[in-house]
Amino acid sequence: MAHLNTILGQMLQLVPRHVFDHIVDTHSWTGPKPRTFSYWSQFVAMLYAQYSSRKSLRDLVFSLNQHLKKLYHLGQTEVKRSTLAEANEQRPAIIFEKLYHNLLHRLHGEMTRKNKRQSKIKILDSTTIDLCATVFPWASFRARKAGIKLHTVVTDMLPKCVILTEAKVHDIQVGKTIQFDPGDLLIIDRGYIDYIWLRTLHQKGVWFVTRLKSNACFEVIETLENPDPERVLTDQIIRLNSDHGLNSYPDTLRRVHYRDPETGKEYVFLTNRFDLSALAIADLYRQRWQIELFFKWVKQNLKIKTFYGNSRNAVLIQIWTALIAYLLLFWLKIKSTINIGILELSRLIQATLMERRSLWEFICPKKRPPSSFDNQIPLFNFCAGH
Repeated sequence: MAHLNTILGQMLQLVPRHVFDHIVDTHSWTGPKPRTFSYWSQFVAMLYAQYSSRKSLRDLVFSLNQHLKKLYHLGQTEVKRSTLAEANEQRPAIIFEKLYHNLLHRLHGEMTRKNKRQSKIKILDSTTIDLCATVFPWASFRARKAGIKLHTVVTDMLPKCVILTEAKVHDIQVGKTIQFDPGDLLIIDRGYIDYIWLRTLHQKGVWFVTRLKSNACFEVIETLENPDPERVLTDQIIRLNSDHGLNSYPDTLRRVHYRDPETGKEYVFLTNRFDLSALAIADLYRQRWQIELFFKWVKQNLKIKTFYGNSRNAVLIQIWTALIAYLLLFWLKIKSTINIGILELSRLIQATLMERRSLWEFICPKKRPPSSFDNQIPLFNFCAGH
């Protein structure tokens, strides 16, 4: 099998080199020009760190350099710890951010080509990546804590919008900057309640489902028929009647008081959607756990809890590379012909990362490429049907 590329090399074929070079040429002017250690070598090293779960920069360099004979086929050169550390500190992180968005755009095109139905349900939330205030003083937001906040819009476990800020930035500040399309159904928690913003969404034709704050002042306009009183305690059309609420959102809203039959907990939902049943509203809000699962998966399976550098630029590079690693796994999942989850796929990649084996045979075992094709044909072309 010596003629086969490594598993990592085949995954990198989903990242066209000319696209990466164009991004570098466009944005690298803000950083120093490399002499021997290229931007591509830096990206490959950081991606290798994500899939192999290296504990430190020294561990990463030692592990990667054990595969010197295979680095050539990755477009990679021997890595020195000081060189990689300097690259992460000085080379602009926007290159990795732009690469992420380029891959996301191409992934959407791939899903459209495969006629995969894209949901209009968009879940907005954020998670904080904790840092030590003494080691990362630039991210300090409390006396002894620091952090980076990951603001994300998720649809079907795919992060369609990602914004990184310092942890002290409030969720609603970022939420107001994100554009949503008419017909989108936005699911948010109470941290995003701003009645002026909600009315702006309503006027744009964007639906929303959130939880009503306990101190909200309102009047009941109408009580709707309730076919399931065991789970739906009340289903009402309301209007905010405080001075602030009435001026900010003068239109009517829907209030659904729901009790979970399994836990007995009660939830009060607020929405501008009147055509669905009360149970459907509760089911929609339950989907918000998708983004919690996404955050949990990323934190547990990618390298964003400990960092290889202390500067803001190095931290951002590592986070964007982690998100790129997730996108590539997601891409392989939708290309595969077997029922395999992201977790199983990540374990498979980690176990065989630098082996010279056919990734195609892993993810599509029943479909083999035509014998007239060369075994080194890019994985992307195989899966695209070329």
